[in-house]
Amino acid sequence: MAQERYYKHDGIERFTHWAHMLDTVFLILSGLQIHYPGFAVLGSMQTARFVHLVSGYLFIFLGILHVYFFFALGKRKIAMPHLSDFGELGPILKYYLFIDGAKPDYAKYNVLQKFAYAGLFVVSFLQTLLGFALYWPILFGPVLALFGGAVAVRIWHTTIMWVFLSFTAVHVYLVVSEDIRLVKAMVHGYYYKEGTDEAKP
Repeated sequence: MAQERYYKHDGIERFTHWAHMLDTVFLILSGLQIHYPGFAVLGSMQTARFVHLVSGYLFIFLGILHVYFFFALGKRKIAMPHLSDFGELGPILKYYLFIDGAKPDYAKYNVLQKFAYAGLFVVSFLQTLLGFALYWPILFGPVLALFGGAVAVRIWHTTIMWVFLSFTAVHVYLVVSEDIRLVKAMVHGYYYKEGTDEAKP
């Protein structure tokens, strides 16, 4: 059968996606151990703090790299949410809530993905800011004051970690349950349309 495919994810997207995923795993594991010392998955607390710090800086680097290519390659035109996208909201919500079995036709990202990913960047920036405030409380004193002190900042920092975990769980569920070809596309870049043969990457 003839193959119908298109290039969905370029090399930069795939690299930053999987690198972010791996880095986030270490951030969360080390963060859990720091917040819950009994969860000693990384051994000593000193090791956990070191891993958390290194993973944090790598998280920032990958974020900057992703944002740079996002604008440099003009991806904001197809991935950044716009007011006009709200017209797609009803049909896509009905699809995800199993009210309508017909999958709406959209470009690379649907309206929910656009707003979710945009929100994720905002939350990531906030999480980074709170992390620095905990690490350098004197330098980031205004941040501590704004959020109600070190204890409150730590609670916010941990809460956002659970937000990341929840987002990841929903993201994995939707991708795997909707179309496994979306996972494969994030590996080799190509998305094969339904009813066509899939070539080896």
